[in-house]
Amino acid sequence: FVDPVVAIYVLSPIFHPYVIRAGVDPVFMGALVTLQVAIGSATPPFGCDIFTAQLIFRRPYIEVIRKIAPFIAILVLVNILMIIFPEIATFLPDISLGR
Repeated sequence: FVDPVVAIYVLSPIFHPYVIRAGVDPVFMGALVTLQVAIGSATPPFGCDIFTAQLIFRRPYIEVIRKIAPFIAILVLVNILMIIFPEIATFLPDISLGR
């Protein structure tokens, strides 16, 4: 179980050459990895966000998991849509860079 920011900092330089070689847009990959890390930090059994919400709202663990389920479903749906339509993640950078 690793902090999400640390995971991104450690794994990004390792996978960057492979992403470039595979022809995947680095902006798309960054958005996808960030979204997947967000999903990972909010899902059991080691979701840091769950424990934080449990402490802040003083609710039982299982209650927090039940309340967070719809948000996880939305994140997974957005993740699937981004994989199917990468333009979702690259639209604004492409417009701003004139691609």
